[in-house]
Amino acid sequence: MRNLALGALSLVVVARAERPLVGRLAEAVERRRWGLFQRLPLPRLLRDGLAVLGMDYTIYVWHVLTHKVPFLWRFHLMHHVDMDMDSTTALRFHAMDMLISIPWRAAQVAVLGTSRRALSLWQAFFFASVLFHHSNLRLPARLERRLADVLTTPRMHGIHHSTVQAETDSNWSSGLSLWDHLHGTFRMDVMARDDRIGVPAYRDPKKMRLGASLAMPFREQRDAWVQR
Repeated sequence: MRNLALGALSLVVVARAERPLVGRLAEAVERRRWGLFQRLPLPRLLRDGLAVLGMDYTIYVWHVLTHKVPFLWRFHLMHHVDMDMDSTTALRFHAMDMLISIPWRAAQVAVLGTSRRALSLWQAFFFASVLFHHSNLRLPARLERRLADVLTTPRMHGIHHSTVQAETDSNWSSGLSLWDHLHGTFRMDVMARDDRIGVPAYRDPKKMRLGASLAMPFREQRDAWVQR
């Protein structure tokens, strides 16, 4: 219920701030042929396909930044402190995390030349993928390994949510796993274990209640990887 409440606040930001702004921008991009892929002499369907790929890659880059830039990590941290990962974890984002990402989303659309249709396709794929790879589904190992060649899977993303920093600094993809394969950040060589989910410095359940979670970015920051 806590994760759902946090997710509801985030979705309000997305519905009221991101979607209207970015949606109108995508319409202007297509109408005026702005951006990289809109300028290519290709059929519209192919331009849209390339834009979807570009959106998926640049969200990989954004995910890396949310871990590596201290200011962004303040807000993204709330997502990672969940110690019981399931599909509700996919909704556990700070509303300010969503708000801060809007300029990046607008830049994605404007620079790549993402049409309204390509944006809608990517958003649907992204949301379904995030729900899937945060889930606690236990897939057969052989099937999951094959899926991980193409898509981000629960075990793959479970490694990213590990309490071990070296494991968290891998598997950044949120849709296609292609980007981790290309950048050498793909890992499936460790087991994603339930008792190793979360952040070492935040293991007290009281600190993860609704009010404490919302206040987390505005408090003095601990070294996330030192257990207390």
